[in-house]
Amino acid sequence: MILLTAMPPTRNPGAVPTAPLVRLLADELTRRGAEVRVLTPAAEAQDWPRNVTVQIGEVTDPAAFATAVTGAQRVFLAGLVGESLAPLRDLVNALITAGSGRVVVLGSHGSDFEKEISGETWQWSAFERSLDKHGIGWAYLRPTALMAHALVGGYPIPGSGVVESIRTRTPVHEYLPDAPYAFIHERDLAEIAATVLLNPAHRGTIDVSGITVSTAERISVLETVLGLDAEVVELSAEQAAERWRRDGWPEDTIAVMLYALPAFAAQPGNPQLRAQEDHARALLGSAPRTFAQWATEFATRTIGHRRV
Repeated sequence: MILLTAMPPTRNPGAVPTAPLVRLLADELTRRGAEVRVLTPAAEAQDWPRNVTVQIGEVTDPAAFATAVTGAQRVFLAGLVGESLAPLRDLVNALITAGSGRVVVLGSHGSDFEKEISGETWQWSAFERSLDKHGIGWAYLRPTALMAHALVGGYPIPGSGVVESIRTRTPVHEYLPDAPYAFIHERDLAEIAATVLLNPAHRGTIDVSGITVSTAERISVLETVLGLDAEVVELSAEQAAERWRRDGWPEDTIAVMLYALPAFAAQPGNPQLRAQEDHARALLGSAPRTFAQWATEFATRTIGHRRV
């Protein structure tokens, strides 16, 4: 049995929306013949694939996790980025008690930019050492931003929840809207996650990315598929920081955006991102899906349920 965890979207830095990804991962794993259990809060309890057991609870709750992980040979640990890691020791002990043989963590690239070892990185190092000691294989799967954030919101700030803004004719305020930003289709990431989870040959840190596309380009695609026009208002760095604070974005996330967007704009041919795209392509066996494909799929699903 495989346990997957998911949490609602969050605005904390590095925390890609997990539920859209994990729903597709559950579907992919059941298609490959696996028995799947999901631990997720009540807010994300709906719309899971048939034959998937859903247990209500949060991965940050040691008691709920200990119950959910019982009997799980493999675990996909998502929803911890941006959360307090106080329960991490309890989660590790639950993994050991359950006899899990493999853990894949949905991680972030935050540690790459640390000038010194943070408390979070220190705890993850203890996590690795503890699993190694007990013979539990592990890997970190670190994606770039998830395309689904245009629909469900959450990190990163550029284009977050922009579908709703376009639908309601609300002006879209963006800082450096033409800066390239790396995204991956959640279905691509689900397929990669399934492969990494099922094949112990994949270990250590696994960085993947899909395509690079600016906010302006993403909005243009959404205008086309939704049949609506969007008003884009470009902000200066100072205006953006003020607006983001007013909208309730955390200071850490604001700092990341003020650093990352100019950096991406200055280096559109980022070699690290190209390497991550190549890695994703190798794991998928095909080119990553584009944002236009994501938007078309989303619009088709939406039209099937209600008018766009």
